[in-house]
Amino acid sequence: MLEKATVEATIKYITSFQALAPLVTLGLFFIQAVLPVFPYMILAGAAGMVFGFWKGLVLAWVGALAGACSAFWISRWLGKEWFVGRINARYHLDLESVDPRYGFWMILIARIFPVVPTPFINVAAGVGGVRFSVFTLSSALGKLPTAAVYTAIGYNLYRTRDITQALVLIGFILVISYFGINHFRRRFSIYTPSLSSEEPIEPEED
Repeated sequence: MLEKATVEATIKYITSFQALAPLVTLGLFFIQAVLPVFPYMILAGAAGMVFGFWKGLVLAWVGALAGACSAFWISRWLGKEWFVGRINARYHLDLESVDPRYGFWMILIARIFPVVPTPFINVAAGVGGVRFSVFTLSSALGKLPTAAVYTAIGYNLYRTRDITQALVLIGFILVISYFGINHFRRRFSIYTPSLSSEEPIEPEED
Protein backbone atom coordinates (compact mmCIF):
# COMPACT_ATOMS: atom_id res chain seq x y z
CA MET A 1 0.00 0.00 0.00
CA LEU A 2 1.18 3.51 -0.73
CA GLU A 3 2.37 5.30 2.41
CA LYS A 4 0.86 8.78 2.54
CA ALA A 5 3.77 10.44 4.36
CA THR A 6 6.32 9.00 1.93
CA VAL A 7 4.29 10.00 -1.12
CA GLU A 8 3.74 13.51 0.22
CA ALA A 9 7.47 13.91 0.86
CA THR A 10 8.19 12.74 -2.68
CA ILE A 11 5.60 15.16 -4.07
CA LYS A 12 7.14 18.04 -2.12
CA TYR A 13 10.59 17.18 -3.44
CA ILE A 14 9.43 16.91 -7.05
CA THR A 15 7.38 20.12 -7.05
CA SER A 16 10.28 22.08 -5.52
CA PHE A 17 11.95 21.98 -8.95
CA GLN A 18 8.98 23.80 -10.52
CA ALA A 19 9.42 23.89 -14.31
CA LEU A 20 12.15 21.24 -14.16
CA ALA A 21 9.94 18.86 -12.19
CA PRO A 22 9.19 16.56 -15.18
CA LEU A 23 12.90 16.15 -15.99
CA VAL A 24 13.74 15.52 -12.34
CA THR A 25 10.97 12.93 -12.10
CA LEU A 26 12.20 11.23 -15.26
CA GLY A 27 15.67 11.10 -13.75
CA LEU A 28 14.34 9.59 -10.53
CA PHE A 29 12.62 6.81 -12.47
CA PHE A 30 15.87 6.24 -14.36
CA ILE A 31 17.85 5.95 -11.12
CA GLN A 32 15.24 3.68 -9.57
CA ALA A 33 15.52 1.24 -12.48
CA VAL A 34 19.31 1.09 -12.23
CA LEU A 35 19.61 1.18 -8.44
CA PRO A 36 16.24 0.88 -6.65
CA VAL A 37 16.97 2.94 -3.54
CA PHE A 38 13.29 3.90 -3.27
CA PRO A 39 10.06 2.02 -4.18
CA TYR A 40 8.77 2.31 -7.73
CA MET A 41 5.18 2.33 -6.48
CA ILE A 42 5.79 5.41 -4.30
CA LEU A 43 7.42 7.32 -7.14
CA ALA A 44 4.75 6.36 -9.67
CA GLY A 45 1.99 7.31 -7.23
CA ALA A 46 3.60 10.69 -6.65
CA ALA A 47 3.94 11.22 -10.41
CA GLY A 48 0.24 10.53 -10.84
CA MET A 49 -0.58 13.09 -8.17
CA VAL A 50 1.68 15.84 -9.52
CA PHE A 51 1.31 15.42 -13.28
CA GLY A 52 -1.98 13.57 -13.70
CA PHE A 53 -2.46 10.06 -14.97
CA TRP A 54 -1.28 10.31 -18.58
CA LYS A 55 1.78 12.49 -18.08
CA GLY A 56 2.70 10.57 -14.94
CA LEU A 57 2.34 7.30 -16.85
CA VAL A 58 4.67 8.47 -19.62
CA LEU A 59 7.30 9.59 -17.11
CA ALA A 60 7.03 6.35 -15.12
CA TRP A 61 7.22 4.19 -18.23
CA VAL A 62 9.91 6.01 -20.21
CA GLY A 63 12.15 6.64 -17.20
CA ALA A 64 11.98 3.04 -16.03
CA LEU A 65 12.60 1.68 -19.52
CA ALA A 66 15.58 3.98 -20.11
CA GLY A 67 17.09 2.97 -16.78
CA ALA A 68 16.55 -0.72 -17.49
CA CYS A 69 18.26 -0.44 -20.88
CA SER A 70 21.21 1.36 -19.29
CA ALA A 71 21.54 -1.33 -16.63
CA PHE A 72 21.43 -3.95 -19.40
CA TRP A 73 24.46 -2.44 -21.14
CA ILE A 74 26.33 -1.71 -17.91
CA SER A 75 26.09 -5.35 -16.88
CA ARG A 76 27.19 -6.49 -20.33
CA TRP A 77 30.15 -4.09 -20.44
CA LEU A 78 31.39 -4.84 -16.93
CA GLY A 79 31.84 -8.48 -17.75
CA LYS A 80 29.81 -11.63 -17.89
CA GLU A 81 31.95 -13.63 -15.47
CA TRP A 82 31.68 -11.02 -12.70
CA PHE A 83 27.88 -10.93 -12.72
CA VAL A 84 27.28 -14.61 -13.44
CA GLY A 85 29.37 -15.66 -10.46
CA ARG A 86 27.63 -13.32 -8.03
CA ILE A 87 24.12 -14.12 -9.24
CA ASN A 88 24.85 -17.83 -9.02
CA ALA A 89 26.22 -17.42 -5.49
CA ARG A 90 23.28 -15.34 -4.23
CA TYR A 91 20.30 -16.79 -6.11
CA HIS A 92 21.70 -20.26 -6.99
CA LEU A 93 20.86 -19.57 -10.62
CA ASP A 94 23.21 -20.44 -13.46
CA LEU A 95 22.45 -17.86 -16.14
CA GLU A 96 24.40 -19.87 -18.68
CA SER A 97 21.77 -22.61 -18.45
CA VAL A 98 18.96 -20.28 -19.53
CA ASP A 99 17.99 -20.67 -23.19
CA PRO A 100 18.09 -17.18 -24.83
CA ARG A 101 15.22 -18.24 -27.11
CA TYR A 102 12.87 -17.91 -24.16
CA GLY A 103 14.25 -14.52 -23.13
CA PHE A 104 11.32 -12.48 -24.46
CA TRP A 105 8.64 -14.37 -22.55
CA MET A 106 10.66 -14.70 -19.36
CA ILE A 107 11.37 -10.96 -19.25
CA LEU A 108 7.81 -10.06 -20.19
CA ILE A 109 6.32 -12.24 -17.44
CA ALA A 110 8.84 -11.00 -14.87
CA ARG A 111 8.02 -7.37 -15.73
CA ILE A 112 4.25 -7.76 -15.61
CA PHE A 113 4.26 -9.71 -12.36
CA PRO A 114 6.70 -8.09 -9.90
CA VAL A 115 8.14 -11.34 -8.59
CA VAL A 116 11.80 -10.85 -9.48
CA PRO A 117 13.70 -7.65 -8.50
CA THR A 118 14.13 -5.26 -11.43
CA PRO A 119 17.95 -5.06 -11.18
CA PHE A 120 18.13 -8.86 -11.36
CA ILE A 121 16.09 -8.89 -14.57
CA ASN A 122 18.29 -6.23 -16.16
CA VAL A 123 21.55 -7.90 -15.20
CA ALA A 124 20.38 -11.42 -16.03
CA ALA A 125 19.32 -10.31 -19.51
CA GLY A 126 22.54 -8.37 -20.05
CA VAL A 127 24.83 -11.28 -19.25
CA GLY A 128 22.52 -14.10 -20.30
CA GLY A 129 22.79 -13.65 -24.06
CA VAL A 130 19.43 -11.94 -24.64
CA ARG A 131 19.45 -9.63 -27.65
CA PHE A 132 19.01 -5.94 -26.83
CA SER A 133 16.06 -5.61 -29.21
CA VAL A 134 14.30 -8.51 -27.46
CA PHE A 135 15.07 -7.04 -24.04
CA THR A 136 13.80 -3.59 -25.01
CA LEU A 137 10.55 -4.82 -26.55
CA SER A 138 9.70 -7.23 -23.73
CA SER A 139 10.60 -4.64 -21.10
CA ALA A 140 8.55 -1.92 -22.81
CA LEU A 141 5.48 -4.15 -22.96
CA GLY A 142 6.01 -5.59 -19.49
CA LYS A 143 6.59 -2.27 -17.70
CA LEU A 144 3.51 -0.58 -19.15
CA PRO A 145 0.84 -2.36 -17.04
CA THR A 146 2.60 -1.79 -13.71
CA ALA A 147 3.38 1.82 -14.58
CA ALA A 148 -0.27 2.41 -15.47
CA VAL A 149 -1.65 0.72 -12.35
CA TYR A 150 0.70 2.40 -9.88
CA THR A 151 0.18 5.82 -11.46
CA ALA A 152 -3.59 5.30 -11.40
CA ILE A 153 -3.52 4.26 -7.75
CA GLY A 154 -1.61 7.38 -6.80
CA TYR A 155 -3.82 9.61 -8.90
CA ASN A 156 -7.11 8.25 -7.56
CA LEU A 157 -6.08 7.76 -3.95
CA TYR A 158 -4.41 11.12 -3.38
CA ARG A 159 -6.10 13.49 -5.81
CA THR A 160 -9.70 12.37 -6.17
CA ARG A 161 -9.76 10.51 -2.82
CA ASP A 162 -11.49 7.65 -4.62
CA ILE A 163 -10.42 4.94 -2.19
CA THR A 164 -12.84 2.38 -3.62
CA GLN A 165 -11.31 2.53 -7.09
CA ALA A 166 -7.82 2.37 -5.63
CA LEU A 167 -8.73 -0.72 -3.61
CA VAL A 168 -10.19 -2.35 -6.72
CA LEU A 169 -6.93 -1.73 -8.57
CA ILE A 170 -4.90 -3.11 -5.69
CA GLY A 171 -7.11 -6.20 -5.52
CA PHE A 172 -6.72 -6.68 -9.26
CA ILE A 173 -2.93 -6.53 -8.88
CA LEU A 174 -2.97 -9.10 -6.08
CA VAL A 175 -5.14 -11.55 -8.02
CA ILE A 176 -3.17 -11.25 -11.24
CA SER A 177 0.12 -11.41 -9.36
CA TYR A 178 -0.94 -14.59 -7.58
CA PHE A 179 -1.60 -16.44 -10.81
CA GLY A 180 1.37 -14.78 -12.47
CA ILE A 181 3.75 -15.85 -9.74
CA ASN A 182 2.67 -19.49 -10.03
CA HIS A 183 2.90 -19.40 -13.81
CA PHE A 184 6.28 -17.69 -13.73
CA ARG A 185 7.72 -20.17 -11.27
CA ARG A 186 6.63 -23.11 -13.41
CA ARG A 187 8.02 -21.60 -16.59
CA PHE A 188 11.21 -20.43 -14.89
CA SER A 189 11.90 -23.85 -13.37
CA ILE A 190 11.57 -25.38 -16.84
CA TYR A 191 14.01 -22.96 -18.46
CA THR A 192 16.51 -23.03 -15.59
CA PRO A 193 17.16 -26.65 -14.62
CA SER A 194 19.52 -25.66 -11.80
CA LEU A 195 16.54 -24.30 -9.87
CA SER A 196 14.36 -27.37 -10.18
CA SER A 197 16.85 -30.14 -9.42
CA GLU A 198 20.34 -30.71 -8.16
CA GLU A 199 21.37 -32.70 -11.23
CA PRO A 200 21.64 -30.83 -14.54
CA ILE A 201 19.12 -31.79 -17.19
CA GLU A 202 20.17 -31.99 -20.80
CA PRO A 203 17.94 -29.91 -23.13
CA GLU A 204 15.81 -31.87 -25.54
CA GLU A 205 16.65 -31.84 -29.22
CA ASP A 206 14.28 -29.85 -31.45
